Amino acid sequence: MGMAEKLRIGMISSAHVHAHSYVVVLRDNPIFEFIGVWDDDVERGLEFSKNYGVRFFKDLNELLEEVEAVVIVSENVKHLEHVEMTAGKVKAILCEKPIAVNVETAEKMLKICAERKTKIGTAFPVRYSPVVQSMRQVLESGRIGNVLMIISTNRGKVPPGWFTDPELAGGGAMMDHIVHVVDLLRWIFKREFERVRAFVGDNINEELEVEDNAMLYLELGDIPVTLDCSWSKPKSYPYWGDVTFRFIGSEGVMEVDVFRQTMTRYDNMERKIEWLYYGSNIDEALLVDFAKRVLRDEELFITGEDGLEATRVVEKAYESARLGKVVNLR
Repeated sequence: MGMAEKLRIGMISSAHVHAHSYVVVLRDNPIFEFIGVWDDDVERGLEFSKNYGVRFFKDLNELLEEVEAVVIVSENVKHLEHVEMTAGKVKAILCEKPIAVNVETAEKMLKICAERKTKIGTAFPVRYSPVVQSMRQVLESGRIGNVLMIISTNRGKVPPGWFTDPELAGGGAMMDHIVHVVDLLRWIFKREFERVRAFVGDNINEELEVEDNAMLYLELGDIPVTLDCSWSKPKSYPYWGDVTFRFIGSEGVMEVDVFRQTMTRYDNMERKIEWLYYGSNIDEALLVDFAKRVLRDEELFITGEDGLEATRVVEKAYESARLGKVVNLR
């Protein structure tokens, strides 16, 4: 193979909802030797480790002595702290999105990793979706001509726990849902966002301390983009949410629903309807690609810089909402 058989890897925290899908991949995929989990919330970490049959470490340094890489899956505001604790002790870090709650913090994280010669990547698994790969191919082929406008959404239900705590999440729906779409469009069009205007509300779930709905107008070079990044799906909605695009081109229109590979299940016992996803496991694709690149000592596909640029859009969107006007990103 030209590389080591397995990547010795650990998980930092079990706070994020994505930890539940990540741990199954890390535990079961043969490219990994999953060493275990450390969590600053010992009770949470013990319960998580027990549920998935993996080892729990009360001492982070003991975990770091046994691993080559880590996945940071902690609350948004703790990412810097956990990078400081691990960089220089591992070869690579994969950090959950958003990489940080503001640009200054993201830059500190990247500087620490550069100084300590530790690679850092951002968890943007939607790049690995076969639907997105096909979407990119169509756009690059020119089949719909020059793209004149993009209408996009990343809507969902209100997430549980700390996601609605501004002290831990750093924000609400915008902090949670801007970054995926922004990363995809930066990657596909190979250009940066230049301006943003955010219209924000907190009127869907009035009990929240953070915004639950937002509509953004963005400029990706000379392409206008709209993004609905709201937590607008009700609890009764049959699926977690969506990522959709409508590309309006000079020669045609393309509509994309990234996660629509679902079957409808009618449950008479619980009197509910749900959509069961049967598409590709993009979390597994993300983690396996990360492992292969670390084992081969290659550049990561999705870098810390990608996370930084997505965070820049988030930060400026909040600034736009405060000022009530269009804001330049640079």
